[in-house]
Amino acid sequence: MTETYRSRSISIGFLKLGGDQPVRIQSMTNTDTNDVEASVVQCERMIGAGAEMIRLTTQGQREVENLGKIKKALRSKGFDTPVIADIHFKPQLALKAARMANKIRINPGNYLKGKSVETLLPELLDTCRDHDVAIRIGVNHGSLDESILNEYGDSPAGMVESAMQFLRVCTHREFENVVVSMKSSNPRVMVQSVRLLVSKMTDEGMSYPLHLGVTEAGDGIQGRIKSTVGMAPLLLEGMGDTIRVSLTESPEEEMPVAKKIVELFRKPSHLPYHPFLSLAWDPFSFRRRKSRAFAGIGNGGKVKIISNTPPDANNDLTPEDIITGAVTYENWQQNPELLEAEDRFLLLEQGFHSIQEVKYRLNLFCSRNQESPVIVKTIKSTKDPELFSLQLAGELGSLLVDGTIDAVQVENPHMEDHFINDTVLMILQAAGARISKTEYIACPSCGRTHFDILSRLKEIREATSHLTSLKIGVMGCIVNGPGEMADAHYGYVGAGPGRVTLYKGKDLIRKNIPEKEALAALIDLMKKEGDWIEPRQ
Repeated sequence: MTETYRSRSISIGFLKLGGDQPVRIQSMTNTDTNDVEASVVQCERMIGAGAEMIRLTTQGQREVENLGKIKKALRSKGFDTPVIADIHFKPQLALKAARMANKIRINPGNYLKGKSVETLLPELLDTCRDHDVAIRIGVNHGSLDESILNEYGDSPAGMVESAMQFLRVCTHREFENVVVSMKSSNPRVMVQSVRLLVSKMTDEGMSYPLHLGVTEAGDGIQGRIKSTVGMAPLLLEGMGDTIRVSLTESPEEEMPVAKKIVELFRKPSHLPYHPFLSLAWDPFSFRRRKSRAFAGIGNGGKVKIISNTPPDANNDLTPEDIITGAVTYENWQQNPELLEAEDRFLLLEQGFHSIQEVKYRLNLFCSRNQESPVIVKTIKSTKDPELFSLQLAGELGSLLVDGTIDAVQVENPHMEDHFINDTVLMILQAAGARISKTEYIACPSCGRTHFDILSRLKEIREATSHLTSLKIGVMGCIVNGPGEMADAHYGYVGAGPGRVTLYKGKDLIRKNIPEKEALAALIDLMKKEGDWIEPRQ
């Protein structure tokens, strides 16, 4: 057994975080911070829903001052919930916000603005120390500094180095009240980045608490599944001290989801395997295991679904198609030669085992056998559809993010087969194992958003959901928008009040389009690029 990562305990206002503390839940307002009354009302709703920390955007001096008023109003109502200032681009604002907030979030990708971290960060650390304020070093995959991109590209290694440059200064100056996050709209990248960060911190004697979150997860069940696929693998490996579920919905809707994730995927103190060492896969860099082909599965292809329903475009095989080739883990252990035949595969059944035990078995098998396909079978009895979806997303996601699975078989007597198949498809898409429908990278919106992103996302989805090969970014502003949707085919990004900018991949195509004309302009762009297909009537 291996001990899992243990962070140090820090204080954020009256709240303890890290160490033996429970995983804390937080969110961010989407009101205008300058609208003090509306922001206070929304904060109250969020706290009522379970938020243990609340973040507000502070893009200017006026917003920083009003954050102070919001905090004062909450305290007068008896709420001691920590208030966090979200800082981008303006280091001097962080110094001012440190006199107002309980925690400052800074983004290394846009904080330095050409200066060195050794020059710029110490003043903020001293100010935060003087006012007993915590700091989050919040790295976003979509907004890495140009120097990092030039050396590492937009990779997990680049994200981790971006954070470590800041954390080394914090450590050198003995500033301990620090949280760190590695966020991405790609759950797999986020998992790899956090793992690598923990490995690097451990090597350098650091133990800072971790904030987990998948950015721009979207809305509805897809957004919930995508968030779970990113966070559950890490929680199940003992990493994560606070989480934020970023849904394109009202922020108070995020808390019930976050609570379920924390309850379903409790951090263990020990693991039957080491999360970084002696593995059959690279935990920091994805590479699909390429087993031999059998019955349409394997060969490094997309992960297939085995279901009781007849095969169609999304459902690939029935149990009858594979039953003669199955070798259980127990039988393989007793007689490894059973899998030497090309018409055999490993059937890894979860049964009563924890997902950590399943992963231990998977690692042991893949370390010894790189040829045979692997099918994972799980039987659930959960009756609540959303709970079932989250449970399955976390467990399958923990296996899928490392690329070792060739097919999955899921059964639940309380669920229709088509619902199970749709859920599995969403999990596979979130884990990057299979694309079956249009994917939308949509931010949760905040005080920087100047249009109704919920309505625009709905309109865009209604107009483009038949374009199943495309990934479309719908973003509220430029802070993380262009970067987080860098692997999207098209981007729809807020450019100011009532204005939208369109991207094709990473290239800016049209700026400041009136919001009412932006959807038509997006469709015209798709037509020009040859990606538009007329929907069936």
